[in-house]
Amino acid sequence: MNALKNWGGWIVLTLAVAALVHIGSVWAVPRVIMARAMSRLGTVNEIHHGKRPDATARGVVRPSPDLLYSVCPFDLSPAPLHVRASVPRDTYWSVSAFDAATNNFYVRNDSQIRRAVDFYMVGPGTDLTRVPKDARIVKSPSNKGLVLFRTLVDEEDREDDIDADRRKATCAAAPG
Repeated sequence: MNALKNWGGWIVLTLAVAALVHIGSVWAVPRVIMARAMSRLGTVNEIHHGKRPDATARGVVRPSPDLLYSVCPFDLSPAPLHVRASVPRDTYWSVSAFDAATNNFYVRNDSQIRRAVDFYMVGPGTDLTRVPKDARIVKSPSNKGLVLFRTLVDEEDREDDIDADRRKATCAAAPG
């Protein structure tokens, strides 16, 4: 009977440690992944346009060779982020925003936005005096994350025009 009491304590301790490791992993792993990805993407609050993916491309997980990717890693702690982009005609296009834990909290595509997207992204505790009163506001659950643009190259002879359009997109800290 005494041996059973000793085993019971070890079982409870093992389950408690397993629960703490599980909770820590679920919370920490996505944040570590996002921090690592953001460190490789370039300057924050600035848009970066990738080349068309091929078999060696891995800047985006499992990239499609039919899509052009542009990414804007952001840090909202100094200021809101102003995001603007034209939506190309007659092809698929989307903009998505991800928080510091890799959660997608905003997405729009060409069927929802016909001409252009123009919004200010704000983080927790952001001073809204830096955002124009009539502006569209997107609230991020974290101050750090990224905005990802995807544009489909539906016809090879349109690639140059589609690429030129996506390079007009901007992603910058709101002026102070």
